Amino acid sequence: MSELASRLESIRDRLVELEAGLDGSQQTDAAERLRSLVAELQDVIGDLAAAPSPAKKARRKLPDVEKCPRCTIRSLHMIPDEVRVAANGTEEVLWRCSSCGHEVWREDS
Repeated sequence: MSELASRLESIRDRLVELEAGLDGSQQTDAAERLRSLVAELQDVIGDLAAAPSPAKKARRKLPDVEKCPRCTIRSLHMIPDEVRVAANGTEEVLWRCSSCGHEVWREDS
């Protein structure tokens, strides 16, 4: 990400320089420099679109085993691969009892 920031800062600095040049007598060169900067900005925008999305938030460490509310045996396990989006937009994780098969979705916060 720092590489992208430095590229954008460089483009910004050259645009400021170009703006100052337009006030002076360098207007013949200005159009070509603008075309070059626009093309570079397009490349940066393309790189942003192609960049992988940010990593999912790290799940907080929940206990490995809990007491099942149905059979009261300590065998309720989180199934980390089973995730869904709740109605309120948060993620829920499936918990399943290995003894009685009871399943419950819990908010992953």
